[in-house]
Amino acid sequence: MGFADRFDALNNHVTLFFLRFVGPPSVGSPDGRGRAVTDQERARETEMRQTFDRVTGPDGRPYLVERQSPEG
Repeated sequence: MGFADRFDALNNHVTLFFLRFVGPPSVGSPDGRGRAVTDQERARETEMRQTFDRVTGPDGRPYLVERQSPEG
């Protein structure tokens, strides 16, 4: 293993270490507001909130469960 290979391995190790704390780089404009939300997306979000409940499992991860219908 040559010097360049060892340097690349060290660089990779250091990069992965810092990614734990700062995360991946942001590719968007820091002062940008993002894109507008469409009516279709709003309708889908409303339907999902009325159809599903968010439940936290024993491992701490949230997941969605379909609500029971009022008919039974």
